[in-house]
Amino acid sequence: MRLDAFLKKSLLIKRRELANQLCDEGMVRVNGSPRKASHEVKPQDELEFPLYNRVLKVRVLDLPEGNVRKADQWSFFEVLEDKRLPIDLGLGGDDPFAPPPKAPRNQ
Repeated sequence: MRLDAFLKKSLLIKRRELANQLCDEGMVRVNGSPRKASHEVKPQDELEFPLYNRVLKVRVLDLPEGNVRKADQWSFFEVLEDKRLPIDLGLGGDDPFAPPPKAPRNQ
């Protein structure tokens, strides 16, 4: 099964167009190597790709045939790692939810 089709049918990515775009930009890695959307995915392959503010690493368990119900999506892959990326709001500093620093008082 094609890489972009697996990402869509397993419900990891909602649209095949987005899966194609990620593959074309070299952001989807199969077993550590960037792959195109036409790459054939097999069971036991490890996929790693960014999705919004996180990076997912999953192992392919089985290939879906036809449409997949949301309740059944977990039978096709196993999540190995789910790294959250910090959100850069342009405030400077490490924690985007920290209160802004107080201005010094002149006494």
